[in-house]
Amino acid sequence: MRFGIAAVGVLALITGGVGSFVLDSDAAAVAVLAAGTALLIVAVVLPRLTEFDVRKDGVSLKLTQEAVTSGAPVAAAVMENSGLSRFAIAYEIVHAELRGDPGLDRARVHLQDVLVERARAMAFASKIPAAEVRALFLEGSPVLRILGIGFMKGDPSTADVALLASAVAAPASANEQFQTLAVIEQLWSRWSRDERQYLQSRIRSTDFPPGTDRSARAAGVLDLPVEPRTPRP
Repeated sequence: MRFGIAAVGVLALITGGVGSFVLDSDAAAVAVLAAGTALLIVAVVLPRLTEFDVRKDGVSLKLTQEAVTSGAPVAAAVMENSGLSRFAIAYEIVHAELRGDPGLDRARVHLQDVLVERARAMAFASKIPAAEVRALFLEGSPVLRILGIGFMKGDPSTADVALLASAVAAPASANEQFQTLAVIEQLWSRWSRDERQYLQSRIRSTDFPPGTDRSARAAGVLDLPVEPRTPRP
């Protein structure tokens, strides 16, 4: 059955490619490509997920324990109670299974985007101390770092310029770097003149692969004004 699902997924991906590049039908192609990717994930990754216990008393508890050890007990409790820790563990497994296959890069990026948005929504609804967000980012695993970026996005009061600059210059993953640039751009109006100059200097000193989304996002941040807007009289 797995082989059958995978075969249908491959066929859907081929059909989507034809629709995009031959028939010039973007809307239909995107839908078919999404369906094909989903089928491949089901066929390749779902059996792997069943090998893990992602319930409250399973491996998700290890993630919350790691958060506590990192110095973020409030964030750990909120993550466990909201189900975010179980989603993060499932993401980590799927992300690892899809790594190394260029054809599934977009699927991996999409999953990380969803994780960041879930963390953003949780931070918006639950107050997590800024010191804990910093601790998750400095002491946590790559998945906890991603959650930290999502928390900063949902609660700008926890955003730390130094942490964001370090994530741009030395990210744990390419998508972490992209998400960091997105947060910097989103919160640009909050930064002071000195903070803006500092962030832009770190971006200028970082090499981004030409033609990538990260490169385009970095260029967009560099085009933003350094001087904060003054209110009109």
